[in-house]
Amino acid sequence: MNLNFKNRIAFHYIVATGLIIALMFLAIFFVVKKTVYANLDKDLNYEIQKHTKEITISKDSIYFSNKKELEEREHVEVQVNPVFIQLSGKNGKLFDKSPNLKEKELVTSPNQKAGQHFNAFLSNEPIRQVQLPIIKKGNLEGYVLAAMSLEGSSRVIKNLGNTLLLLYPIVIIVLFLISSFLAGRSIAPIRSIISTTNNITRNNLNERVRLPQKKDE
Repeated sequence: MNLNFKNRIAFHYIVATGLIIALMFLAIFFVVKKTVYANLDKDLNYEIQKHTKEITISKDSIYFSNKKELEEREHVEVQVNPVFIQLSGKNGKLFDKSPNLKEKELVTSPNQKAGQHFNAFLSNEPIRQVQLPIIKKGNLEGYVLAAMSLEGSSRVIKNLGNTLLLLYPIVIIVLFLISSFLAGRSIAPIRSIISTTNNITRNNLNERVRLPQKKDE
């Protein structure tokens, strides 16, 4: 790379600074992403724990005993922060569900650990889901499932990622220009020394190098 001394100083500074900024941007992205998922998981835990206490097992059927809880706004509407609740048998058979699921069903995943949150899809729409086993007298009877839409959260995370990707080259360019300017000012005394020594010739021995104030050079 054919750069002058000033730009080499700026380039080396930018390489080091660029790595630090990249690590900072990655840290910001993953911290925000983790926080978004943590808030969703907290709400899901609250919902599933609340509805687990309202389950009734009658012969070969499992249903919610308190239907009024399922008539709350978040279980009826699908527009604003919907919370989907469902009861399924151990073989995946549907027993009961919240009204906002309509004709849709949450998919039971027996391989998931109890209380483990995971991403899934509901009619091609991303959701965050959790499930707990329903145990009666030591036997697995089915699962209670809770899910929330991931669309809004995914949009926030995607917008953040795009913003950071857009800002990164802008920040790097601005820093390069600033560091190049500062490097130019810092080596100005050296340039002055070089210029003066170039003017000293056999016929001009009276020319003197002016000592800088801080005497660094």
